Amino acid sequence: MRPALRAAITAGSIVLVTAIALAVRSLTAYGVFTDVTPNFSGSCKPIATPSGPGDILIDVPSGLAFVSVTDRRARAAGKPSPRDGIYAFALKDPASHLRKLAGTPSDFHPYGISLARDSHGQVTLFAINRRASGENSIETFGVPAGAAKLDHLGSIESDELVDPESIAALDGERFYVTNTHATVSSFGRWLDDMLVLPRANILYFNGYTFRVVATALNTPRGVAASPDGNYLYVAEAYNRRLMAFSVGQLSGALQEAGNLAVPANLDHLAFDAKGHLWLAGQPKAFAMADYRDDPSKPAPSEIFNVVLSAGVPQAATPVYANAGGQIGGASTAAVSGDRLFVGSAYDRKILDCTMAQ
Repeated sequence: MRPALRAAITAGSIVLVTAIALAVRSLTAYGVFTDVTPNFSGSCKPIATPSGPGDILIDVPSGLAFVSVTDRRARAAGKPSPRDGIYAFALKDPASHLRKLAGTPSDFHPYGISLARDSHGQVTLFAINRRASGENSIETFGVPAGAAKLDHLGSIESDELVDPESIAALDGERFYVTNTHATVSSFGRWLDDMLVLPRANILYFNGYTFRVVATALNTPRGVAASPDGNYLYVAEAYNRRLMAFSVGQLSGALQEAGNLAVPANLDHLAFDAKGHLWLAGQPKAFAMADYRDDPSKPAPSEIFNVVLSAGVPQAATPVYANAGGQIGGASTAAVSGDRLFVGSAYDRKILDCTMAQ
């Protein structure tokens, strides 16, 4: 065999093997090989909402649940919904309906939200705002007792907020925020998703400025700080991985402490009052893409309870799984006692589930 032909065959074989490896990696990341078996020990009832209850957080002292609502389909069509905003409902009142809270900016379309309560009981709510203008910001609000309305404290803007999705407050001034993509172009973001490229980051805001504190991440959609503030947890969507970082208390610097593979495209995560970590995800990305385009084709959902040891995730136990009949493509889960609330960035309801003891 001629040397030139042998070299061509070798090069072609390398290209073919590489292409196959990339294809398998992408198909695995998108859940093609993942099965969904409906499972839940308990009962659920729907709470009607405007389209897009993408994040839920529970404030135990006030007995309220706060919900971030943005109609992503309307946004993608270039017509942001006037119903976008922060909503709230009382946990103890099963007949309570969501009410939209006044006091937000006119151009307000929230994604991830987070709460900080100080030793005096003062509450600050942080919300990622994907403005209709195309700019991104972090809006801060005071939350008066009863939460009939919010007090807008100000807007935090930066060119570093490229594609913000989830936020974790440490106190009334400091927080972490994820950029699901660090690239600006649509083609660059498409490549990041299709090839599962680790090019996204996490930002830390120290009360004055933003700083990149973690890089080489793939679509980090969820972030949550441990109750003691010693660890930060980050959910990588297409990498199907939950990461744990130890937190530098003075600097805010992050150091990886461990990670855990989870069989779903991971989304928002949150701690409950007992310090248990809950994680929402969509096991099949192609089904989720279909659901984004057609609301009559709801995608499967899964909710996991994460076991931690010395701050490091050890296992993710599936607590809720559904093929899409109850809710389409869960993006968030919040727990209060035996109640599990499940929201979706593309559905028109929240599930209020009672877990079996």
